[in-house]
This record gives sequence, structure tokens and C-alpha cells, in this order.
Amino acid sequence: MNKTLFIGLILSSGLFSAQVLESDNYNSYTLGNVGTEFTGTTPGQGGMYLLNGVASDYQIASIDAAHGQSLQITGGATAAAASSRYVWKDPAAGLEPGWANRTAGNDFLVGELEIYTGTATGAHRIGSAIYGTDGTGIVGITYNSATKTLNGLARLDNGAGTVGFYNITGITTATWPANTWIKVGYSYDYITGAITYTINGTTVSLAVNGYTIPGGLDAFEHDIIMPYTTGNNATMTAAVDNVILEANSVAQLGTSQVGQIGDVKLSVYPNPATDVLTVNSASKVKAAKVYDVTGKQVNASVQGNQIDVKNLAKGVYILNVATEKGTESVKFIKK
Repeated sequence: MNKTLFIGLILSSGLFSAQVLESDNYNSYTLGNVGTEFTGTTPGQGGMYLLNGVASDYQIASIDAAHGQSLQITGGATAAAASSRYVWKDPAAGLEPGWANRTAGNDFLVGELEIYTGTATGAHRIGSAIYGTDGTGIVGITYNSATKTLNGLARLDNGAGTVGFYNITGITTATWPANTWIKVGYSYDYITGAITYTINGTTVSLAVNGYTIPGGLDAFEHDIIMPYTTGNNATMTAAVDNVILEANSVAQLGTSQVGQIGDVKLSVYPNPATDVLTVNSASKVKAAKVYDVTGKQVNASVQGNQIDVKNLAKGVYILNVATEKGTESVKFIKK
């Protein structure tokens, strides 16, 4: 798709009221390595911070003529924290102040992007996620290479003291094979908490029995994510393109209500953390390990769902947590 046309269609859909908070089509960058630093401290091309992996895992690539240049990512071959990949830009340079200073009435946080399924191997997810000022995710969408389906991401409250960032299955029954482009989107209503997902032009509203979606969550950081999922034993190379985040006065309305909680997408707080990091999970935490950005396990005392991080050096870490439903990892910052 012509990228100028793609962005124009998005802007017109918001009746010209939309405010662009962050966007990229990767066409202005140099083909090849995005960066040379993988601890999330020094940005590469376009101000993109990278976490985990090596230079070849993050490429500006020309996949096809219709998309020009895209961001291509390769995930690791294990079910361990080091196999996950994260890319983000400095939130203070765009998303955070843009959302905080949005025009009155622009209370829908809207994201759109195209996902390239690539090799569709292993057990990985690739997509987009927006995190709140408390470090917990708000909304997002990913392609699951193990099931060849699209999964939503959403913060949910079970009404009994558990609030977490969950992987949502059942938003569509469609599947996508390797080497396929999918146009996807999501929206979050700051006032009501309502979430929608859009897949190739079809929009559905999220509704999970027994859970509510909190309103009033302020956007802070946007990540392109490629986390491994339970049982991963192979690398995966996939890509994203035409990423745009907006504050809008309207959002597409879903034609049906869908959603089931799949594997728990862990959340932790506070993030950044100073002394103690608390894990939010609907499943009982069986074990937790902390790794630095080189993949080395570091000493951190674990008591139930709390991790003592006060003796860790400042920086970015990966928390690997085993629950009754499997193993997940999440990025956190020690300040």
C-alpha cells in the first residue's frame, strides 16, 4: 500500500480531529542494522531503543515494493527471557507529552500498524503494545506464530484485587500463514475503558466474562514487542510497518463483543522500581528469576509475588516468571 495514502486514510477517519502521537514508516532510515547497543540505554536509527539480541536481530529491511522499508525483528530460539525482543522510542519525546497535552475531547487512544508474519516459526508474538505511566500495559495486538492467529492485549480487572495485562484470544477465528501482511489496529477509550480491535477492516469490541477494563489510564510508552511464548524452540523473523498512534475524538465501534483470556501477560509494579517489584498475575507465581540484558541471572530475593530489587544496579532487566499456566517474561527498569 502507498504509505502516503495509508496515513491519509487514518487521518480522515478521525474527521480531521486526530493528533498524531507517534508514527513511523521506516523509509527515511538506512537499510541494515538499526543499532549497535542492546541494553535499552543508547538509541539507534530513528531514536529506537533495543533490548536483547544482537545487531542482526533488528534490521531495516526492504520486504516488498508496496511497503518500501520496514522494521524486521528476529526472536531467539529458546523459552527464556533473552529470546524476547523490544523496540521503543523515548516516550518523553512524543507519546507521553502528546497524550498529556491532547486536545480536549480526544480521549480515544488509537493505534494502527501492519504486521508481516515472516517465517511464522517457533512460539513468538510480534506486534504493538502501549504501556501506562505505572509501567503496566494498557492495550495492544500481536500475531502469534504458534497458532497463526491474532491476539489482543488488554489490562483487565477481575474485581477481586487482581489487575493485569492479559493476552486475549478469540478476537478472530482467522489464521494467517507465513509471509503475509495483516493490517491491524486497536483503540482504548480513556473515559469508559472500552477497547476495540480492528483486523483488515473488521472491528470487534472486547468483553471478557468476569472482568472489567479500567478507564482513566494515561499512555506513557509504546513498544514494538516480540516476546517468546511457552514452549518456544525456534527463531522467528517477522516485521512491522506503517505504525501510527493517535489521540482521537472517535473510535471505530465493534460489531460484536469477543474475547477470552489466554496465557497471562504478566504485569509488574512499580515500574521503574526502587526497592520491591510486585508481580500481577491471575495464576499463582511458582518461581521468578531476574536477568540482566546480557542474559545473565542476577541475585534477587523472591517472596511470593514480590521481588527484592534494591541491590540491583540501575538499568533495564527482564523478569522471568513461571506460573501454573506457563512461563512469561516482562521488562522492568531499576532506578
